[in-house]
This record gives sequence, structure tokens and C-alpha cells, in this order.
Amino acid sequence: MPIPLPFRTPLFLFSLVLFLGHQLSQKVFHLPLPLADSYLDNLLCMPLLLPGLQWQQRCLLGRPRLSFMEILAATAFVAFASEWLFPRWSPAFTADPWDVAAYLAGAMVFQAVQGEISRMRECENARM
Repeated sequence: MPIPLPFRTPLFLFSLVLFLGHQLSQKVFHLPLPLADSYLDNLLCMPLLLPGLQWQQRCLLGRPRLSFMEILAATAFVAFASEWLFPRWSPAFTADPWDVAAYLAGAMVFQAVQGEISRMRECENARM
């Protein structure tokens, strides 16, 4: 079974490589990168999660794009859970308004480039 198109876009692949590279540098090599350690995962969260929602919407509803409100709702849910719920359940989590800004920035990047999936689909259909 081929990898679904939303998971083959340059934004998703770049975000995945950057996320995995940062995790490797942080957890394995113990390299301190203060700004990246604080905000990079939050910035990459939405470009990594939203393609899954986009793929689900396409499979179940036949809609190739997420609306701005769907992206905003998903981002609000993740920010609320990560920055309000989790810190109340565990002292290992801390709330940080800059994390919310990073989630929103990642969502805006996704919103700006999600049309590339439609263009990629058109190119694949033209090759068939």
C-alpha cells in the first residue's frame, strides 16, 4: 500500500526530519539547543498532525483540503490540552503562552502550503 499523499509533501517530510533530528540531538547526544528545545516541537506539531486530519477528511468525506476553521479548531484543541490540561495533571508539564504562538505559527504554515497536496494529486493523475 502506498504512503498516503498528505504524508509525502515537502512540508510534512521536512517537519518530520527536523523533529526527529531535534529529538536525536536532545535525547541521544544531549546537545543543548535552548530555543529549539523550548519551541521547535511545538512549531512542528501542527504540520505533523494536520496531514493526518486532512487524510481522514479526504477518506471519509471526500474533501481534499481542511478549512481555516478546522485548522484553527484542531490547533486550539492541541494548545488547550498541552498548555492547560496537561500542566494541571502533571508537574512535568508547564504552560507557556509562547508554545501557543508556536502551535499557531505551525498551523499557519500548514494552511499556507496545504494546496500543494491538490497540486501533487493533479500531477499524479496526469501521469496515469
